[in-house]
Amino acid sequence: MMHSKAMNENKNTGHVKQKLKTGASLFLILFIVSAFLGVAANVVEWEIMKKFSVFIMWTSLPCYFIFSMLYVSSKSNNLSGRFFSIVTFFPLVLFISLAFFLIITDAMYIDKDAVIKVLHSSFIRDALQLSIVTSVTTVMIALIFAIPMGYALSRYRFPGHLFADTIVDIPIVFPPLVAGLTLLVFFSETGIGRWIQEDLGLEFVFQPKGIVLCQFIVSASFAIRSIKSAFDDVDKRLENVALTLGCSRWGSFLRVSLPMASGGIMAGAILTWARAFGIFGPLMILVGSFRGRTEVLSTTIYLEQSVGNLEVALAVALLLIFVAIISLGTIRLLGGRALVKL
Repeated sequence: MMHSKAMNENKNTGHVKQKLKTGASLFLILFIVSAFLGVAANVVEWEIMKKFSVFIMWTSLPCYFIFSMLYVSSKSNNLSGRFFSIVTFFPLVLFISLAFFLIITDAMYIDKDAVIKVLHSSFIRDALQLSIVTSVTTVMIALIFAIPMGYALSRYRFPGHLFADTIVDIPIVFPPLVAGLTLLVFFSETGIGRWIQEDLGLEFVFQPKGIVLCQFIVSASFAIRSIKSAFDDVDKRLENVALTLGCSRWGSFLRVSLPMASGGIMAGAILTWARAFGIFGPLMILVGSFRGRTEVLSTTIYLEQSVGNLEVALAVALLLIFVAIISLGTIRLLGGRALVKL
């Protein structure tokens, strides 16, 4: 009798958890759909739909958090455990709410004229094209360095390994502005830098090539770190088995290690691209922002804001936010655990 009663209670609890999970998912979908509809209605100046979507949006978001919080707390069997779950979950609610609020506020500030200008401006199209070309080039160069460097840091232990590992991470933690200032001093104040620019003819200061260099310096560390983490997850014994079966070191690397680390390599490439696509500070110092020559989307935001076109600047900023969301979502799907382990 008691065993049957316990089974019924567990069954009822399972049903409640499933309903809470389904409710949270539905409210989240409702929030996302209403947010997109609200932004679209704001752009086309459909006031009734805008007000309705905003009401649904800010009603569904609290409901989503309530259902999610109840779902998380339902996994605990006692009151103390449920209270602990709610207390630890609540800061996450505040942080996500703030992020949503800021993004939606920016989106609602954009008007129809700003969207039309972004779509028809030749300068912004050129900036978008240059952003894509330079960031993709940066990713290809970064992978050429990051794959062997990540493997070396993962597999080899040598004097100064900790120092080398730390140096690789420096661009991740220092202000990006420092990279632009350092490169400017290098090319303008040192003999080697002037030799590269004047004698070899490789000009980087105020040139599109400087964009790629800045992007590489700032973002390559993300690829190296992600790929190193991916190789760390590859069992060394599999490489040794390949060697005993007749593979060379190159064969073992190409047939075993590289395919098994492909998720981390993809994650590193996407993260590097997203980082390179949106950098700003180093570019303003090393290459400036000359329209049609060295202007990319991140500097477009600065230029439009500086002349009072705040709506246009926000429209371009939302494009960069959208790129970041898509990139991180893709990394979660493809890169798995190898995102970036510091």
